[in-house]
Amino acid sequence: MLKKLSKRQQKLIKALRQSKTARLKNCCFFVEGLKSVEEAIGSDCNIRYIVLADGFLDSNKYFLEKLMRKTLADRLYQVSDKTFSELTDTVTPQGILAVINFKDIEIENVPKQNFLVIALDKIRDPGNMGTIIRTADAAGADAIVIGKGCVDIYNPKVVRSTMGSLFHIPIMQTEDLVKTLVALKKLGGQVVTTHLSAKKHYYDVNFKTSTVIVMGSEPEGVSQKISVISDELVTISMPGQAESLNVAVAHGIIVFEAVRQRAKL
Repeated sequence: MLKKLSKRQQKLIKALRQSKTARLKNCCFFVEGLKSVEEAIGSDCNIRYIVLADGFLDSNKYFLEKLMRKTLADRLYQVSDKTFSELTDTVTPQGILAVINFKDIEIENVPKQNFLVIALDKIRDPGNMGTIIRTADAAGADAIVIGKGCVDIYNPKVVRSTMGSLFHIPIMQTEDLVKTLVALKKLGGQVVTTHLSAKKHYYDVNFKTSTVIVMGSEPEGVSQKISVISDELVTISMPGQAESLNVAVAHGIIVFEAVRQRAKL
């Protein structure tokens, strides 16, 4: 018999869903859906507890046995389908969610040799942020740096759109992105920044050495301070009539150019 989720725990989950302030205050966030919870379980993150709806338990007894084998029995809670639907913000919830503690990442966690880091400045759209995290994970990037002014990476919409990649790649949040970029330069990284007025094409940059790829928001681009400290300002050729590319698409183009070059090392 699993433990029943308390009113206090229910209140916390609802707060985590609705408020960045609540997530920061409690130093945790939540993920929902079987795939995302499985990814969290398979990672090194610290899971506070897992909530399972009656309907999920009825049709996924094998998964409950799996959780028991992973010594998570003391962190499993059961709720009615009705209560679960009140906790989630998805239209058709799968009946499983997990509350997970924040994981602090410092610059010391970045590999010292030939690293590939993605840095983001004022990326505010949850879908773009989630796609960038997922793409960076697919590209094998070593870390992502999130600057002040970006959307909260623990926003439920961001978490869902990462499809579990949030648990695969170290993500560092910084109040001073310029300072962090300077620190990465001191570790030997070149700072390559996308810029609308750049003359150099992204494929003319040598990505085989330690690199930080900096992406700014589509309407604003990166700050002037970031442009000044950048080693390379690059652009993506657009022979068509569109004025700009979605930032997540632009990020994918550039990061996989780095993957292509590094494959030839």
